Amino acid sequence: MKTGLKKFFTSFAIFVVPIISILFLEILVYTPRINDFLNFLRFAPFYIGIYYWLSLRPDIFNIFSAFTLGIFADVLSSNTLGINILSFLILYIISNRIFSYFNIKKFTYSWLLFTLALLITLVFKSILVSLFYRKLIPFNYLFIEYILTSSLYPIIVRFYLHIEKRFIHLEERYEN
Repeated sequence: MKTGLKKFFTSFAIFVVPIISILFLEILVYTPRINDFLNFLRFAPFYIGIYYWLSLRPDIFNIFSAFTLGIFADVLSSNTLGINILSFLILYIISNRIFSYFNIKKFTYSWLLFTLALLITLVFKSILVSLFYRKLIPFNYLFIEYILTSSLYPIIVRFYLHIEKRFIHLEERYEN
């Protein structure tokens, strides 16, 4: 009984590590700011985290994790419930398709494909927000968010890589 319970909690902790790491970084980035320019970085840990954890560990990061992160993003941004959920699910689906077509081994290819997936996701999100509010979003805001999130990819990936090496062991991946 104790070994079964221990295995359950170990498996549960492994599934929660990606979500907690993304939320931790999001809380750090989401501090109140005086400058409006830095507000474009608010969703960077979410986008990069979903792409990174899906590329590295699709066995522990699933569509339910992306859905949960979308709920947290909508609550944190006090946005209409569903906009970030749909955009994160679109990013998950696009990234999943990318990984099924490409065997990504180099970091530069991963970064390039992330910028492509992010562009499609941000265009989808801007169309969704424009339709919902019946007001066209200026493309300069979309472009700034795209450039800043794409340029922060290497830094944030280093953090997620450290979390993966520290808290999720390779033995867990090949145990079954």
